[in-house]
Amino acid sequence: MNTSVQTPILTPVQTAETPAPAVKAGFGKKFLLGLLILVVLFLVTYALAWYNANLLATRFFQDAEASYKAGNFLDALVGYQKFDNPTNKYINYGGYLNVEKIWSSYYSWPLPSYAVQAMARSQEIINQKLTVQQAEQYIKNNTGRPGTPYFAEIYLRLGGLYEQTGDTKDAIDVYQSYAAQFPDRKDLIALAQQRLAALQSKTK
Repeated sequence: MNTSVQTPILTPVQTAETPAPAVKAGFGKKFLLGLLILVVLFLVTYALAWYNANLLATRFFQDAEASYKAGNFLDALVGYQKFDNPTNKYINYGGYLNVEKIWSSYYSWPLPSYAVQAMARSQEIINQKLTVQQAEQYIKNNTGRPGTPYFAEIYLRLGGLYEQTGDTKDAIDVYQSYAAQFPDRKDLIALAQQRLAALQSKTK
């Protein structure tokens, strides 16, 4: 006569190394909450930084517009300082380049409409408004300062202004030195060489 012995079913015992489902769920909620807090902090910090940048850039743009309307085109482009007697210190008045610098980062979003206007004004001043004296002053003030905005464009523009005023020798000097001054600006080097060739053909 055969008898069968049933093997008892063993229930897994929870150990300290195997978190219970409730513990796992609690950890997940804390992680998501922490992540949410970080996102909110980032957004608040970014919004505050954008707001402060907008306040400063708006003031600089208004300064630049006032200079532009007064016909002070170099001041409109780069800004200027003025001594204030009541406070006994110099006050900075902005230019369009200051506005562009504030919003130059790829991550500066959303970009205010006046920032686009500032870029257009800068191009207008460089290509149409600057005098020989103003262009020379800009070059003099910024020589030896790497990363100066529009330095290469204004140097080339100076050559064009020399041409317009009949100063052929200085125009040729600008065009001949351009490649050595700005080796990375292939587009403008080509333009300088074209102008140099045209100018030299006229003087032969």
